[in-house]
Amino acid sequence: MKIIRSTVFILLILLSACSSLKYVSVPIDYNPKLAFKPDTTNILLISRLDFNKTKISSKRKLDVIKAGALASTKYAQKQLEALPHVRVVNLADSPDMKVSADSISALASKYHSDYVLALTYFSADISLDGVQSSTAYYNTNLEVDFTLFESNGIYSKKLTGLTTESQSSMPYMGLIASLVIHPTVGGNQQSIVTAAENATRTAIQDYLPYTITHSRPLYNDAALQPSVKEILAGRFDKAYELLKPFLDGKDSRLASKAAYNLAVIYEEQGDFDIAMDMAKLSIDKNQNGYAANLMQDLKAE
Repeated sequence: MKIIRSTVFILLILLSACSSLKYVSVPIDYNPKLAFKPDTTNILLISRLDFNKTKISSKRKLDVIKAGALASTKYAQKQLEALPHVRVVNLADSPDMKVSADSISALASKYHSDYVLALTYFSADISLDGVQSSTAYYNTNLEVDFTLFESNGIYSKKLTGLTTESQSSMPYMGLIASLVIHPTVGGNQQSIVTAAENATRTAIQDYLPYTITHSRPLYNDAALQPSVKEILAGRFDKAYELLKPFLDGKDSRLASKAAYNLAVIYEEQGDFDIAMDMAKLSIDKNQNGYAANLMQDLKAE
């Protein structure tokens, strides 16, 4: 009986600890890591890929590869044009994916471009990922390469995008049969197009704004519950008023939790310096792993 009672007691403690936490999603928006000119930037988008010279014998597969490459250039255009002061002229926006063979400097001069973004490589395949419980799982693997040239054609930077995505599953009929009956690139245009867009975003991601979302725990002790309700409702000013008195209280553990919850508020509002200060105060009041994690995330980002 003592062992059973001890086990029940431990479970009650664990359940109580779990119930003292709530979670809030904190999306943080960041500016691009790299930037073009501060004023109006003109980008010429071209293809250097001659699909007529590929070794792809299947017309059906070649058509899907072309569709993926076309989706890649259109997606790049859409994302870049969403940036302030950026204009894009896309010469690779037709299904035939016409190759621009002129020199980079000549093309830049002709179209009055500050940069030339050239599609230089595109590859896609569908491969067996594994077999589990008589089911075969397949992935779409795709790589897209661009080269970003300055208008003089001398200076350039390679931009590579890779993606591996779950594609489909089917009954596994043995190794020999799987070599004959399996998903093909030619029969899965939509998955290739989707993967092409995702890989393209990876290739140009340093020039795009991005968002990181953290799932932050909030201390939800009885004394903190009113403020947590305000945080979850997005009423941060009210939550701040409720939490601030705890910072100078005699209960150092409660003060640490309140400071940490305040750090989450400031992080969500984009006040990262104050969020760091609150997280540090939380640790100073009482050792706090959540506050340490928050500080580490902010330093890394």
